Amino acid sequence: MQAVTGEAQEVQKKYEAGLNYKRRMRFLDKWPEYERFKAGDQWPTATEKTKALPRPVFNIIELIEAHKVSTVMAEQVKMVFSTDDPNNEDASDLFTRYAETTWERLKQDDMNEEMLDDGSNRGTGLVHYYWDAEKNEMCGELIDPMNFFPGNPQCRHVQKQPYNIVSSREELKSVKEYAGRNGVSGPMIAMIKPDKDTKDEGYDGAQTELQDAEKVTVLTYYWKKGKTIWFKKVCSGIVIKKDTDTMMKLYPIAAMQWKRRKRSFFGVGDTEGLIPNQKSINFLMAMQVLSVQLTGWPKLVYKAQAIDPALVLNVPGEMIKDNSPPGQKGVEYLTPGSTTGQAQALVDSFIDYTRQMTGANDAATGEAPSADMNASAIMMLQQAAGVPIESIKRRFYQFIEDIGRIWEEFWKVKYNVTRRIMVKDDDGNTQPANFNGSLYKDIDMNLKIDVGPSSKYSESLMMASLDKMLEAQFITFDQYLKYAPKNVVPFKERLLKDLEAQAAQQVPPVDPMQEAEMQAQMQEKQEAQKFQQTAALKEMDNNTKVQIAQINAQAKRGVGT
Repeated sequence: MQAVTGEAQEVQKKYEAGLNYKRRMRFLDKWPEYERFKAGDQWPTATEKTKALPRPVFNIIELIEAHKVSTVMAEQVKMVFSTDDPNNEDASDLFTRYAETTWERLKQDDMNEEMLDDGSNRGTGLVHYYWDAEKNEMCGELIDPMNFFPGNPQCRHVQKQPYNIVSSREELKSVKEYAGRNGVSGPMIAMIKPDKDTKDEGYDGAQTELQDAEKVTVLTYYWKKGKTIWFKKVCSGIVIKKDTDTMMKLYPIAAMQWKRRKRSFFGVGDTEGLIPNQKSINFLMAMQVLSVQLTGWPKLVYKAQAIDPALVLNVPGEMIKDNSPPGQKGVEYLTPGSTTGQAQALVDSFIDYTRQMTGANDAATGEAPSADMNASAIMMLQQAAGVPIESIKRRFYQFIEDIGRIWEEFWKVKYNVTRRIMVKDDDGNTQPANFNGSLYKDIDMNLKIDVGPSSKYSESLMMASLDKMLEAQFITFDQYLKYAPKNVVPFKERLLKDLEAQAAQQVPPVDPMQEAEMQAQMQEKQEAQKFQQTAALKEMDNNTKVQIAQINAQAKRGVGT
């Protein structure tokens, strides 16, 4: 029993060391503040002297972070497995297809979006995958950076850590049941008691639990032992899951830093640098609102016995009886100082410069500087404006690749019995297949993250381009249907088959001499079309560049003025 307690105390000691590191870095104070600012809670508690001050909130933090997250999520990502051995192409194809259905089953898009929300706000996003014995399936969950404790916080790579700890608040009943299923004795289970130790959870919502809720803190401890990753679980000083070999070589945790912080695992979010600007914008707007209030309802100055203050209701058009002697004025309104017009100009400058410096300007958010701009010009401006986000996208793609490697290990280790799974065919339809991942454990897989457009705006641009090429006869109607997005033409497979059948019925026998002449004419026509297409594309590109140059020149003149 003492050995078990000693093991739990060792994990608890490392957990406390991780908390102390976060306290020294002030993360336990800063991260909750960042969360409050993004949620719109941006003013301190009112005091007796400030209770009359207006508290407007113009939340540029939420605007900028939501834009960046949606920009990263706007592109569809796909895991593509491959192998250098041609004999194992079927295996890599099966892994690729199973990754698609696994993505949907785990609701990976939802986890990615929430992870990016965490990263943009607090600097770091994490996901954790684990084996659910009851479901006999791999599952995933989001980890808040507040609940993650790397063994070496100066190293930003998860897989290079000597150990990793994940903390969670769980229901006492479920924890005791879990301990019982893992062979913990009754007396030891009885030692697991509920606690109210939530001060280190940081966030307001996490610190406030139901009054009668019985919860405990559970620590999941991962560490390297030999060539594999081991784990155990600790709660209330008791080991509720003994040392267990995962038989995998990777920690089942993937992390992404929004922006890298020097010599730290935890990154830098946008909120950290936006709070001073946000406070200034709110305060300037509050001063303008207060000025309007004081001008519309100025303070009343009266002499003693001149009026009865109880009868003054401050109603528009109200008449006030002045009891002062004749020739004297016993009541008047104070004239408040007017606010300067520079205040609003300063607010506009704050917002504009903040959006420009964070890559969330008008072009990036889809607001065209000119109504005469074509779609290609707008798209090129958006690409130029999105340059600051490209590094974030690259880290996100690496994050997805790390997830793919974790999935691969789960499949090769845990899926060791043939099971029926659902995969997707080339048309995106789901179909059953047999899968035993352990059969491929000795096959080295390559993993590539395929990135493609997925937004409605991208589909509109694709259809516009196809329409122009069909109108100019650069492509045939069959090619037009083939490359049209499936969401736009959901029945295109059936239509293509009907067109093929119709063409096969209408093809008359052709003389060999005529066929050779037709092929020569067709080749000549294709070369002419290719020349026309190249010339048209060059002209379109030149027009786009001229429009962008004009817009940049106008913008420079505007800044100069």
